[in-house]
Amino acid sequence: MHAIRLFIPLFLCAVTLPVSLTGQVSSQDMTMSQGTEPALVLRLPTTDEDDVEDLWEDWLKDTYDVKTRSTRNVRTGELSSLNFTIPGINEGKKLDMYSIVREAGEGSQLYVWIATPKGYVGPDLDPTDYVAAEKMLTDFADVVSRDAMQEDVDTEEDLLSDLEDDLEDLQRDKRKAEDDIEDARERIAKLEAEIAENVVAQEEKQRQIQEQIETLERAKLRLRKN
Repeated sequence: MHAIRLFIPLFLCAVTLPVSLTGQVSSQDMTMSQGTEPALVLRLPTTDEDDVEDLWEDWLKDTYDVKTRSTRNVRTGELSSLNFTIPGINEGKKLDMYSIVREAGEGSQLYVWIATPKGYVGPDLDPTDYVAAEKMLTDFADVVSRDAMQEDVDTEEDLLSDLEDDLEDLQRDKRKAEDDIEDARERIAKLEAEIAENVVAQEEKQRQIQEQIETLERAKLRLRKN
């Protein structure tokens, strides 16, 4: 849609314009594959760049039915989404969009350039287009927020599952210990019965020994008399 210009490394000529309609999106002149052009900047303070990039590509495909690819001959990680429409921008006609996700502190920033025949969407070009573009990015920010909340839910569910597994392990250990105690009680009762039987057997054996001693003494006495 636009002639390729000499590429200058990203951010080399960045000029900040303090414009923001939502507090979430701002506008800056940023260097990209087509030159230095107005970009919309979305700050995502708690989501890392890899997650944002994955979500961004999936969301563009689901929302606008456009494939997002790496920009050819550019090594900055710039993405291009070409020849598609965004309601409210460029009167609903085809446009091209370029984007880059960069790490920013503990989160990331999404830079978006939207190319129209009039120029790149910015607050000074066409306020109506800019408001629509800003809304698009805040809609995406909501998706990122929901995804982060879903991740939190998934994490808490995993922790709950781990705790429930721990409880099941403890309950199983308790049942095993109780079974071991019951087995031990039965073993003790059996051993006590065996001891009692042994005592009776010893008494009987002592009686037999005593009788045998008496029998032996009588035999010896008869031997002496003879």
